[in-house]
Amino acid sequence: MKQHTWYDLADHFCAREKSLLDKGKNKYFERLAARRYNYANKNITGAVRLVFLKEVAEDKTNKTLVRNGRFIWCKNLRYEGLNDDGYRTISFTIADGNKRFYVAERHVLAIPHNIYINNNSFFMKYNKVFASFSSVFSYREAAKTMKRNNDGHWEDLDDFMDYLRCDTPFRPGTLVRARKGMFFPKLSKLQETMADLTQRFCEEKGLTKYSKRLNEYLAGRVHSYSTSDQKLLEVFYQFNDWCEENPESEHPVGVVLGPARGISPHSGKELYRVSFAETIYEEIHPIQMEVINEV
Repeated sequence: MKQHTWYDLADHFCAREKSLLDKGKNKYFERLAARRYNYANKNITGAVRLVFLKEVAEDKTNKTLVRNGRFIWCKNLRYEGLNDDGYRTISFTIADGNKRFYVAERHVLAIPHNIYINNNSFFMKYNKVFASFSSVFSYREAAKTMKRNNDGHWEDLDDFMDYLRCDTPFRPGTLVRARKGMFFPKLSKLQETMADLTQRFCEEKGLTKYSKRLNEYLAGRVHSYSTSDQKLLEVFYQFNDWCEENPESEHPVGVVLGPARGISPHSGKELYRVSFAETIYEEIHPIQMEVINEV
């Protein structure tokens, strides 16, 4: 399994509308990462607010779930166990319809009715984009419905939620990689790595006069996208090709250390501590990781 490069992860982060690598619109952009969600002005009994990634529509039966980041009140939730890729899966209905949708955890986020989320601010901290969203498997209101709809003899809701947690694919010691579009590297580490890579590239290619400007160009801010310097753009694309062939430009594999510390079990949040080489990320949402089944 080929790992993503540092800049590929940063450039394609879903909160960015523009991409240098895509030469325009970022194909991984997700409106949910750049919009505001208010507190629910109503609480529909037995229903929860879920918002779906664009990737869910790869299964054409789920194409109506993609609504430009708008949430959907979903009813009759049921836990369907693990899919073929080892991810937990739910099914549900919408409104008064009878059609049952099946969605894996890597395509869905939960928004508790009493939660306010604001991802609108200019150059917000990208590491906070997913920290406010809940997991459908840790949100008690969702679990209540799933418990009622699932066969089994559970002592209480906590017992059922323990069962859901035991099925997580992100157990301590699990190897994971950063998920392109969903993961943004720690900014200080990204800048340090890019400074080293751009310097090495420019020295190797005899382009030392571009080293400083190229590094500034890749500083991680959206406004760096626009430029009239065609030569610098040409150097940038050469640099990206070089990175694709250079193992040291690949973002390292991660190891799940365990649940994030200090997260209330009643918050509905499912966040993990993950170590990517020597860098530890304290609050990684499961949607930001992919389990590595091949080493």
